[in-house]
This record gives sequence, structure tokens and C-alpha cells, in this order.
Amino acid sequence: MKRGLIFLSALLVSLSAVAQEYTTRYQSATEPQTLLPTGYIRLSRYEILLPSVGGYNPYKADLHIHSALTDGVVNIKGRVEEAWCDGLDVIAATEHMSIRPVKDTEGQPTPESVRLKKSSAAVKAVTSATKVAETYGVVVIPGVELTGDAATQGHFNALFTTDNSVIYDYDAMQSIRNADKQGALIMHNHPGWRHPTLDMTEFEKAVYAEGLVDGLELMNGAYFYPRAFNTAKEHKLFMTSNTDVHATTAQQYRENGHLRNMTIIFAKECTLESLREALEAHRTLCYSFGTIGGEEKLLKEFFEASVTLKRLSVDKKKKSQRVMITNTTSLPYTLRFGKGNVVVLRPLSSIIVNGKVGKPLKCTVLNMWYGQDEHPTLSLK
Repeated sequence: MKRGLIFLSALLVSLSAVAQEYTTRYQSATEPQTLLPTGYIRLSRYEILLPSVGGYNPYKADLHIHSALTDGVVNIKGRVEEAWCDGLDVIAATEHMSIRPVKDTEGQPTPESVRLKKSSAAVKAVTSATKVAETYGVVVIPGVELTGDAATQGHFNALFTTDNSVIYDYDAMQSIRNADKQGALIMHNHPGWRHPTLDMTEFEKAVYAEGLVDGLELMNGAYFYPRAFNTAKEHKLFMTSNTDVHATTAQQYRENGHLRNMTIIFAKECTLESLREALEAHRTLCYSFGTIGGEEKLLKEFFEASVTLKRLSVDKKKKSQRVMITNTTSLPYTLRFGKGNVVVLRPLSSIIVNGKVGKPLKCTVLNMWYGQDEHPTLSLK
């Protein structure tokens, strides 16, 4: 009986301590009659840990987003705050600039009034996002999505535009040329969206034929286009992964336990000039739902910088060793050592593997892609 009473008393004390921990409040500094919960913070940032590579810093970017200025559900201020909370350093303001079908406007010059009306959202997005972003330390790349019919034309983002008010034209091709004249980098968006295959439309072929394309969206939201590696290699394009978010990233990512899509840009500084240089030099990796894509050399360097190895023990008779591999990043890795079983190395965790003394660990990173069916293999020392 005594033992039961002691247990009950301990349980009540424990529950009381828990209740106190979660109900402690303090007096508001500005409204004395108001009590606020301890630890109350309106916004907090989820930090994403990534390694530097080759002397370049990793900056997390989303180069394709939409706000309530066009067909998104979150206002532009919310988009900036959302990006900061999600751990991003860079966003591109890329509202739609809808292009009318050529058949409706063929041969017609674009009136200035139409051009200004069509560009108003894209202009406002850049100015508004930049103003808010300054208070969060987020860099905004000015841009616009040059939108046509996805099935017959395709969509392209213009990044690093200088004046969105003069880009629109009835002719979608001329709109792209106008952005190109400003020195913008043109990115081909979601190349498989509303296409039966990844085969290009005649319009897309014409854009590529004029040498107007600089980058390619390898991953868009949940969609990953492995065949797009062939296009990127053939045309020497930088590769990106973006949300193309219209709803909230909490709905699509965080509430389901995922990091949002991001383009990891390796640059000296988080400035427009440095970020642009990095894109032009193809120092980008693409991340989406646990998958990492990019050029083989950069993938290998990134993985080697992500992990540390520590020998735990040696069996001299068997000439074998046990090695602990630690993942120092916020990204997961799916590994196969030699012909062994697949192992998942979770973020900020360690695994122990067996190897031969004096020989490197041969490892294939299966969730890293550098080609349509190609994964990097490394020799870890």
C-alpha cells in the first residue's frame, strides 16, 4: 500500500512539473495585464547544415515561386518569411507574365498599355519582395516566369532581369528575347509538365536553337526528370530544383517531414553578382525529397565534405576494420558498400561499416544522380 502511495505521489509531482513547464507565462512588457507563454516566438528559422566545397559557401535557393500577386495563395511578404523560416538564403521573384496564344495576336504589335498591365505583378513582386527580404537577410533575385501554353510552348523563367516592365510581348519568343537582351539568365521550367514525354515542343526547340537557354529545372516540386540530364549536358546548362510553390510550403513539405526543394548554389558570397557567377559556372546541386542531382564531380566533392570517418577497431587476423561514418549535414544519404545491402545514413547521424585494412571503402551514393541512371561511386579513405 505504501509503495502504491509513493508511486502515486511521484506521478503527481511529475505531472505537476510537466504542467508547470508548459504553462509558465510572463507579464507582457507593453501590456501589463497580459500574460505571454514563456518561449513565445512568432517566427523561427529551421537551419539546414551543409558543407562548403572548394572554398565556396552553400546557399540554399528557390528560383521559382508564386505569390498572391498572380495565382499563389500567400502574399509576397509571407513568401519571404516562409523562405526564411524554411532555412533558405535566396529566392527568385518569378510571378507569371502570361503570354496570349500567337494565333490570337499574330502580326499585331503589343501596345504599351498591354505591356504595362501584363508586367505589373512581376514588377511589384520584385520591389515588394526585396524590401521585405532586407529585414530577414534573404537575397531576392529579380525575375519573371514567361508563361505560354505548357502543352504547345512551355514555360521559362528569366532570372536577374533589370526591368520587368518592358519584357512582355504578344509573341512568347520575343518576350524571351527581350529578357535575354537585359542579360537575364533563361531557365527552362518543368520540362515534362503536360508533355506526354520529355520530347520538346516546336517552340522549345526554337528557343534552344537560338541559344537562349542557360539553365534547366531538373526537379520541380515532387517531380524529378532524370532524362533532363541529357538535355543539360548537351546544351551545357546549369541545373536547378525549385518548389514552383503556389500553396504553402508547410502543406507540401514541413508538415510531412520534408525539407523544401532547393537549389544549392556554391558561391563566394550571397550577393546577386556572386550567385549569378556560380550559376554560370554550373556550381549548383539540386535537392528534392531526399534526392540530390548535379554534375558528378561536384556531387562527389559534396558527399566527401558531408561525412567524417573514424576507425573504431581492427581485427589483425582477418585484416578487417570497423569504421564509423558520420553525416554532418541535414540531408540523408542512401549508400551501398560494394555489393552489400543498401544502408541509409540519416541526417546528423552515424553508421558503422566493416572494411578491409589498408583498402578504401568503395561506396555508391544511390540517392545522388548525375545522369539518367547514374550514381556516383567513391573510394572513402
